[in-house]
Formats: sequence, structure tokens, C-alpha cells
Amino acid sequence: MHDTRTRRFIAAFKTYSFDTQRSGLLLVFLTLIAVARSLQHMFVVDVNEPVQYSLWWHIPFNLFMWWNWFLLVPPIHWILTRLARGTNRLRLWVTLCFALPLGTVVLRQAAAALITTSVLPDRSDVLALFYWRLFENPWMWLDLIVYFAILIALQVVEYQRIGTQYATKTAHLETQYIRSQLTALRSQLHPHFLFNTLNTVSTLILKEDNAEAERMLCLLNDFLKSTAFDSGRQEIPFREELRFINGYLEIEKVRFIDKLVVREDVDPATLDALMPGFLLQPIVENAIYHAIAVKADAGLIVISSSHADGAMTVSVEDNGPGLFAAKKKQSKDGVGLRITRERLAYLYGKEHRFVVENIPAGGVRVSITIPMTIPAGEAVAS
Repeated sequence: MHDTRTRRFIAAFKTYSFDTQRSGLLLVFLTLIAVARSLQHMFVVDVNEPVQYSLWWHIPFNLFMWWNWFLLVPPIHWILTRLARGTNRLRLWVTLCFALPLGTVVLRQAAAALITTSVLPDRSDVLALFYWRLFENPWMWLDLIVYFAILIALQVVEYQRIGTQYATKTAHLETQYIRSQLTALRSQLHPHFLFNTLNTVSTLILKEDNAEAERMLCLLNDFLKSTAFDSGRQEIPFREELRFINGYLEIEKVRFIDKLVVREDVDPATLDALMPGFLLQPIVENAIYHAIAVKADAGLIVISSSHADGAMTVSVEDNGPGLFAAKKKQSKDGVGLRITRERLAYLYGKEHRFVVENIPAGGVRVSITIPMTIPAGEAVAS
């Protein structure tokens, strides 16, 4: 117990002994008081005294008397930190507001009397001088004023420290909460995709198309190797996302054979930019469900990217019937787009755009605009 208190006291001493800004301000404050008191004694108080002393006595004496306030800062701070933890608050407040200031006045006046009688030949009665300084000295109250000024200043510093710690802790908790929300949202996409894929495999088996079912399972196996064992990064380079989505589209092409056509129009400068992993899959899946599956002829999906003004835009287009027709159909994939919106909101807040719109020539375009971030060491193609 005593070792713990000693370590806390030493920590408090180090905090204020080596904090240049706070120590410097306190030093200037105490030095100004010491010089003012020296000048006051020299030119006001001692002018009517039979024995007068020069500034060479008053200034060193007052500097010593006021600079020793530095010794009181660590114990005051240590008591304040105990108050912040809520242990024995009444006893600590009594110590801070009554016992410590009175003890400080007594010790300082005793030290002043002892030094004065030791140095000055005409002052020999230390007890009489101590009594005068303690009970008849009108400037004794200045000690109490300085004490409580230091106490208030330290209390303000302590409140600021606690506020900073609280803000840091709150920000950390918010970050952890957002990270857990993103992880939960992303984890919903994998089973959602798997259920649809396995349902297709089941359909192929029922149709006795075993070759296609086997091929689809092989593609699924390859796809899972690159996604299911991912490190859990929330953001990945766009080129990795394209690799994931191409793996997914290869699986979907097994279902639609020649009915699904995919085209890419990708700006090379965006390939190394970071984006949420597994972001495009629910969008592409939604396009396949609403555009490709309902068409009698070949359906087209175009994946494109561009960048401007520090932002990257990734779009997925289809040549299906458009939004009005899609709304008539109950979407099994509404959860995918909802999760996509929520992930973007968590990651980028107001710095993103998520737009779903009809294309004049027919079909739907889903556009996502996010801040363009290139990892350190990656070059941006011009």
C-alpha cells in the first residue's frame, strides 16, 4: 500500500516537474510575486524602519520563499488524483481546504523566521519573529491566496486531463462499436451469397446436370479460398475487389450459360485505391436477379470506375427493365443493398454517395462515390 502511494506521489512530482509549459507559467507567476514583494519591502515597508536592507537581501530571500511553492504542487496534485477516484472524498477535501493550507502557512512563516534570524545580525529571537509573521504580519494572507490559486489551477488541469481521457475512451469505444457493426454487416453477406449459390447447385443436381454442378462447386471452392479466409480487413484495394467479383461472376455464368455478358471499363488509376471488401457482390447479385434473370435474351453487366477531385466512383450497370419493373418484384436481395448502404454510412459518413438510378437507354446504374485513398508506397497511374 505504501509503495503504491509512493509511486503515485513520484508520478505526480514528475508530471509537474517536467511539464515545461505548466512549470514555466508557475515559475513566472511566483517570480513576479517575489520581485514585487522585494520592491515593496525596499521602497514602501522598510522606509520608516531604523534598519533598511538592500535588494541583494530582499530579492534572494523572496525568490527562495516563493519558489518553494514548487514543493507543494506534487502533494496537492496527488490528493486531487485521489479525489478523482472518489476515495475518502470528505477527508481529502478537508485536507486540501483546511489542513494543507494552514500547514503551508505555518511552515513558510517558520522558514522565513529561521532564515531571517540566521542571516541578519539584528534579528536573533526566532520565536518572536515567527509569532509576528504568523499573527501580526498583514501579508500572511497572501500565502493563502497563492495556495488556493495554485489549487484551482491544478483542479482545472486535472479536469482537462480527465476530460481528455474520457474523450479518448469515448472515441475508442465508438471506433470499436463501428468496427463490430461493420464486421457484423459484412458477415451477413457471406451466408447470403452461399445460400443462393448452393440453391443453384441443388437445382443443377435436380436437373441431373452433374457436370455443371461439379464445375460450380469447384468455382465456389476457389472463390471461398480467396474470400472466406480473408484477414477481415474492412478496406482492400479495388483490384482485389475486382478479383472477388470476377470469381463470383464465373459462378453465376454457370447458371446463365451464354445469357450473362460482363464488361469492365476500369480506370487504372483506381486499381490501388481502397474500398470496402465484398462491396460489389450484393450490387451485382441484385442486378443479376432483377435484370439478367428476367430477360429472354442476353443480359449485360458493366463494371466501371473513375476518379476526380480526390474521390473514386465505382458503378455497376445492367440493361434490364429498370427500377419501376424491379419494384414490382419482391427482391430477395434487398438485404444486400441495405447492408451496403449501412457499411458505407459507417465507414465514410457524409463523405460518400450511393445512387441508384435508371439509365436512359434502359437498365439501372448503381454508383458509389467514396474518398480515394491510396496505401503508402502504391503509385497512382496517370
